[in-house]
Amino acid sequence: MKSKYTCPICQDTGWIQLKGGVKKCSCQFRNMSSSIYKRMNIPKRYQEKNFDNFIINKKYKHHLIIKRLKDYINLEEYKKGKGFFLVGKPGVGKTHLAVALLKELFLKKNIVGLFYDTRSLLFKLKASFDGSESSREILEEVVNTPVLILDDLGSERLSDWARDILHYIIINRYNDLKPMIITSNIELKSKNEDELEDSLEERMGSAIASRLSEVCEILPVKGQDMRGSKLLELQETKGS
Repeated sequence: MKSKYTCPICQDTGWIQLKGGVKKCSCQFRNMSSSIYKRMNIPKRYQEKNFDNFIINKKYKHHLIIKRLKDYINLEEYKKGKGFFLVGKPGVGKTHLAVALLKELFLKKNIVGLFYDTRSLLFKLKASFDGSESSREILEEVVNTPVLILDDLGSERLSDWARDILHYIIINRYNDLKPMIITSNIELKSKNEDELEDSLEERMGSAIASRLSEVCEILPVKGQDMRGSKLLELQETKGS
């Protein structure tokens, strides 16, 4: 007799009962088709990333960060234009968390957001001036998408042109109450005004930093460089 349930694991509830609580069934992530990933511009490397497979280290309070991101979705704070500024060293999982948030917004709220690595976006816009795709179309999509992830913002010194483009995107989204999820390796503002500390404020100006600090909750993400640790594991495996 054929089962009346589509998923025999969770019986279409979307959740699996565990000793310590529940976890999302893998069938929930099958609902994200390749066309959805394409629309959201999520790179292949990150398409399987979610909150369940993020490696949590309580020492760095990763569980509290994930709880905060889930609360953000459940409380629908994105409707007020609120977002996050995930800051930390390279390889600690900022992009993983940002993509997981974007996917959860789709699965729970049916919101189709947009992911862009900042450098890739600027390169695409610059290339569009030569012809195939209109820079206006790209900009309109980035400005108007319900939720925007700008990954690795401020990772390099910006030209005047790049700074103007990013100003345009951020100011328009700020004015229209459209949330931004930003990841960065540098602080939003210098912690000590007397020191010449590198910050997004220094690279993009105080006007942008002020707007971002108003609408983006700063979430420091700490931990070990997971990319480096995985590379080390591979090297040790090959050498053994």
